[in-house]
Amino acid sequence: MFHKLHATIIAVLFLALFVINTFLVGSVFFGVVLLVMYLGVFGWELGGVVTQSEKAVLRWWLGIWILLSIVLIIITASYYLWAITPTIIHITILLTPPVLLVAARKSKHLSLFSHGHNLWKEKKHHVPGAVWIVAAAVLLLLTLYFSTLSESLVTDAVRSVWERLPGGLFLLFFLATAFIFALLWRGKERALSLVLLSTLLFAAVSVAAIAFPIGFGFDSFIHKATEMHLAEFGTITPKPFYYIGQYALVLFAHHGFSIPIDLADTFLVPFLTALLLPMAWYFAAAHIVKKKSVAMLTLTGLFLVPLSNFIVTTPQGLANLWTLLLILASVPYLLEHEHPRLRVLAIGAMATALIHPIAGIPALLYFMFLSTDPSRTNPRTPTTNRLVRILLIAFASVVLPLSFVINALISGQSLGIDLKALNPLRLFSELNLTVFFENRFDPLLDLVYLYGLNTMVVLGVLAIFAWFEYRKELSRRFRAIALMVIALSINYFILSGAIEFTFLIDYERSNYATRLLPLIGFFLIPYVILALGHLFVNIKTQPVVLRAGALILLVAVASSSFYMAYPRRDAYENNRGFNVGQSDIDAVHMVETLSGGMPYLTLANQSVSAAAISEIGFNYYGDLFFYPIPTGGPLYDVFLAMNESPTRETAQQALDLVPQHGDVKRLYFLVNNYWWQAPRIIETAKNTADDWRAVGEDGQVYMFEYIFEY
Repeated sequence: MFHKLHATIIAVLFLALFVINTFLVGSVFFGVVLLVMYLGVFGWELGGVVTQSEKAVLRWWLGIWILLSIVLIIITASYYLWAITPTIIHITILLTPPVLLVAARKSKHLSLFSHGHNLWKEKKHHVPGAVWIVAAAVLLLLTLYFSTLSESLVTDAVRSVWERLPGGLFLLFFLATAFIFALLWRGKERALSLVLLSTLLFAAVSVAAIAFPIGFGFDSFIHKATEMHLAEFGTITPKPFYYIGQYALVLFAHHGFSIPIDLADTFLVPFLTALLLPMAWYFAAAHIVKKKSVAMLTLTGLFLVPLSNFIVTTPQGLANLWTLLLILASVPYLLEHEHPRLRVLAIGAMATALIHPIAGIPALLYFMFLSTDPSRTNPRTPTTNRLVRILLIAFASVVLPLSFVINALISGQSLGIDLKALNPLRLFSELNLTVFFENRFDPLLDLVYLYGLNTMVVLGVLAIFAWFEYRKELSRRFRAIALMVIALSINYFILSGAIEFTFLIDYERSNYATRLLPLIGFFLIPYVILALGHLFVNIKTQPVVLRAGALILLVAVASSSFYMAYPRRDAYENNRGFNVGQSDIDAVHMVETLSGGMPYLTLANQSVSAAAISEIGFNYYGDLFFYPIPTGGPLYDVFLAMNESPTRETAQQALDLVPQHGDVKRLYFLVNNYWWQAPRIIETAKNTADDWRAVGEDGQVYMFEYIFEY
């Protein structure tokens, strides 16, 4: 009764504050506080419902993840059946407390308030003064880190985040990592260590979100513009069959808690990664390695995960996070523990599928492998069980290439198929099996890339080591994971060899295949945790010098992972893409002003096109967007031709693509000063355009206007 009273009081308090903020105040700050309260309190309650056998922190993350997955599914269903409206989201939030309170009646877990009260009253674990000093040092270092980052805002066009950010960030990150890993090595004060590690992980994945106020990358601008449209109209035509899962969560934060779309979208993936991933990893490790102190130490392996998946909010990044959480959540089931049960995992798999198909399809297949495990199916039908299993394995091995072929047939996109590329000898000859060893005479950078370019090799070696050491125990229990690794590897080879994405520009045609590599790495993580646990148990018995060396190596790997997470321009790599700068936005507005409300086309690169989507929105002539995206489209081909020869005839070719050709008489050609051969293009275009202007103090973007009379 005491627990129920506490839970009811908290629920009523939340509902009262939610109604006040939503309908009267509309404060962003209180909206953020209420969202944290919503996830913390009701994630706790749901975690107690779905798994009663786990301790507090081990079920808390699971409750938050499932709660967000349920919200995502409800809002996505509303979108497809009707629209995403504030009313639907408000009803979802208002129904959450009573529904969860009813569901929690049968469970005997304590409310969050009662649990905190008991922790306060119970006998305290003595924390040495040195631990508090280390924790204080970490907080100081991370405070300096975030302060430095927030004071180093980047608003111009750059190819790498490291071009403008101070090098002192690496030193602060390295020192904070060293102190936190020392606490993990100690293996005690687990709650404190998890909080500090989550903060460190947020520091690693939030650089772009904090330091680039305009935005980072290209895809995020498209998704934010779509979310803006959905926030205003509730739906979009035609309705896409993917990405809605991300949009649902962003609009949930926007309509439900008064958080601006730009803020909600920018921090969605970095925040959820830092909040959920450390707890989920520890959840899985505690079941795999049994000993809690060793499970804590395996958290250093978090930085073996490719962090580049989580630095920007995109549907692919969010779906990748959901897939990794699904794998970690399934570990107790794989090890034949009771919770969480398959129906809980089904919710996570379904939510992943609603976010992005490239991660969602493998997530659903993984759930199907779990559901059809021969050791848990009906023993009376062994032949049927084996047949279903064989068919499922065959289907899983080709499902992604098959899905691309079907999508191409439905959408009319061009897609090449080269079956000769599936020749095993050809595949083997094209496969780079060498471990990367290269020297650019920069010891620090050489060390960073030694790890960074061999991440998949490191994961694979650790996984093979774990399987070899524990193959008798793992051959049956981790069978579903092994099958997914094999199936995804076959999918990868087919996509990278036999499928030609001819509708994409040349340098983007391998993107879809490379997206499978992180997923393969994710399915290796349970093996990696087991391998790390085995190694750390042995290392802890070694002399101090070896233990210190191992700790320094782990810190170096984490720092290397931090550097490799973002686009780079150094002795090893020269990133092609430029970030959207303020000059790109200014150029877009200049074109809009000069057009005087008349219809027009613009030829510009991806960064300027992203700025146009962000500032103006979606403007189409039939199926033709008024800026040259996608890059595989006909308008982009004209843009490339204009760069080769900026003539009126080439400009006319662009206008000829417009369905209502005679209605569009203006074309604007934008040239960024960093574009290849920009001086030649600019001087030539000055002689062929009707007018031209420069944007920015140093002429960062040149605008050329072509007006035609018919």
